[in-house]
Amino acid sequence: MSNILCAEYDHSCREFIAFVLRRAGYQVFEASNGAQAVQIAREESIDLAILEARLPMLTGYQAARLICKNSPRTLIMFVSARGFPYEIERAFDCAPTVVDYLVKPVTATQLVQRVESVLRVAEFYGARIVRQESLARPDLVHIRLRP
Repeated sequence: MSNILCAEYDHSCREFIAFVLRRAGYQVFEASNGAQAVQIAREESIDLAILEARLPMLTGYQAARLICKNSPRTLIMFVSARGFPYEIERAFDCAPTVVDYLVKPVTATQLVQRVESVLRVAEFYGARIVRQESLARPDLVHIRLRP
């Protein structure tokens, strides 16, 4: 069973994500801001952190950098209502362990499929391959990252 951190400022969204992932068999830790997310990632063995970009206290971008620094094996996935190319690029540029970006609304099926895929591919091939696969998806193929 994988440990997943869900950091989302919106209570309803956070509850939805946590419920769906628990029902799929994952252990889920919840945070309502970026500082809590970083603290939980320090204290627990987190396999995947799902971060909202616009978290209070520390943004999702700031939290991603700190989580990567403190826990370099933790994969990071952003889930946000904003899907502008510059925001997606900013998310992927945060850390090499940022492996995916989903734009809300996300269905339960989409969420579980992406989480399962990210964890499965990372287990066999590593974060770099997951990242490449995500960036090759039709909805993200236009994203250009800094070298």
